[in-house]
Amino acid sequence: MSKLFTGARRKIAALMAIALVASLSQVTTSSASGADTPKRGGTITVGIFDSFPGFCMADNLANSALMAGRTIYETWVEQRADGKMVPFLLRSFEHSADYKIWNLVVRDGIKFHDGSPVDGTALLLNIQGLRGALYLNGLIGKTPKSPSSGTAAGFTANITDAILTGAMSVTVKLYNADATFPETLYASGRFLARSVGQITGSTCSTVPVGTGPFKYVSHKLTELVVAKNENYWRKDAKGGALPYLDGITFTFLPDAAPRVQGVKSGSLAAVMFSSASEAKQIKDIQKNKKLTTIISPTDYYPTIWMNHKIAPFSNKNARLALSHSLDRAKWLKVRQKGLGAVPDSIVGPNNIMYNPKGYAGFDLKKAKAYVAAYTAETGKTLEFSLPYVSASADSTANAQLLKEMAEAAGMKVNLLSVTTAEAIQKAFPMQFQMLPLLLMEGTGTSFIVPFVVSDTSGGNPTHFLRGAAKLSPALAPLQVLYSILNLSSFKDEVSENLLFAARAEPNKAKAKKLYAQATFQLQNEAHVTNISFLAYALTYNKLGGVGQLGLVAGGPRRLVTNFGIDWTGVWKTK
Repeated sequence: MSKLFTGARRKIAALMAIALVASLSQVTTSSASGADTPKRGGTITVGIFDSFPGFCMADNLANSALMAGRTIYETWVEQRADGKMVPFLLRSFEHSADYKIWNLVVRDGIKFHDGSPVDGTALLLNIQGLRGALYLNGLIGKTPKSPSSGTAAGFTANITDAILTGAMSVTVKLYNADATFPETLYASGRFLARSVGQITGSTCSTVPVGTGPFKYVSHKLTELVVAKNENYWRKDAKGGALPYLDGITFTFLPDAAPRVQGVKSGSLAAVMFSSASEAKQIKDIQKNKKLTTIISPTDYYPTIWMNHKIAPFSNKNARLALSHSLDRAKWLKVRQKGLGAVPDSIVGPNNIMYNPKGYAGFDLKKAKAYVAAYTAETGKTLEFSLPYVSASADSTANAQLLKEMAEAAGMKVNLLSVTTAEAIQKAFPMQFQMLPLLLMEGTGTSFIVPFVVSDTSGGNPTHFLRGAAKLSPALAPLQVLYSILNLSSFKDEVSENLLFAARAEPNKAKAKKLYAQATFQLQNEAHVTNISFLAYALTYNKLGGVGQLGLVAGGPRRLVTNFGIDWTGVWKTK
């Protein structure tokens, strides 16, 4: 089953990194980008903090590596700066009155880098690949080269069927109504359009083939090289060819110092930072008037996942004790260097699920009372292990401060040093007592709901993964994919019913009320907690066009996100 879960790499680079920056917005700190007239040609090098494990369905790229991958790949839909989902490789998407059937139509005239058409067949194969249908067929001998879906099967479990309805169209049927289905199709920019040849070939993980402005040249774990796609389908505002750059090399620099030094010296044209452990570097580099720094909103919500299956967090008193012990104001001062704000909900105020009611904020007196209640009820000391990746000094410091906070309330905390590989193996499904991990994000719910429901299929008894066990006993373990994303391993019918009802509600105001009720329930039961939020920053020098190229359906895209920026319309000013 290990191959099934390798999609966990998507966020594991942010593992336990919860020294976070809150309440930051998209800003520029200088005007060092140069002239507004595009210039063609040249190559650049960009410093990132994630590596390149592969490019197939289960090899989801993490954050800054996803930025690099998105120069090769594009998505079927895109998100505007205002949060609205709009067609991109799709020409249109329409839904039935009950939001259970969605008709997707592909835009004409686009080709993958291998020359094959972007059409209904390609769209269908991509959807089936995400669902895990190709992997299932591979196991029973129909398509032996088909890749696994990874955790994408959990995200797409509400899909009951996908049908080719025309040369350029696919109809998707859902089990539960979902007025936000385009968000799922986008998956925060991670559901990438791969060519049929890549998906069905033997080099799916090693040779990416997309529709993007740049083509794959080469890669290794620490580097991706891309070159200009001479036949790219989009044009600039004056009808000129895109992209402007001849090529980009993305290089993995896990430590922030080489990235800072590189962009200052000019050896790196741009670098990306995560406030997970680089708040100090973000603050310092903002002061440099020769560089431009742009920062995302704090729409990324690292969560402390408390495992309900085992002690001590199977007990509500233990969960409330930990949440109330977290001095978030101290964390803001000590670990975030004053950048941000104290969270008062498990999601940020920009998210539709935001609700401060029921949130177990810092209260040392309450924390001690819940510790005492736990001991009285169980006869045991409230003790747990806190996993952390010791390779990073910041991660170690984060873990030590969390330990101090919990122990101030009377808990006993054992620091557990783990490697990234161990964390991946044991997080999906959860084998730790608790685990700080960045998963939830955005202003919508496509990257929140799957992590806080026990069954992402909505209880569909006829879903093909449930029927797989009848075909072959070897397929029975696939059913775990419905719950694998719920790291806290809980089932709360109250919050789940509210969440599914909210997704089915097309009226945003009504949906917001339902989501808020669900958030209250999740917080009141202390199913999950947090200590801060996360932002991403990108600093560049001698570049133009950053954020200027709009979306094909009109309107601006988000300037900077967890996967950085769009490089299609960027040029060198010198």
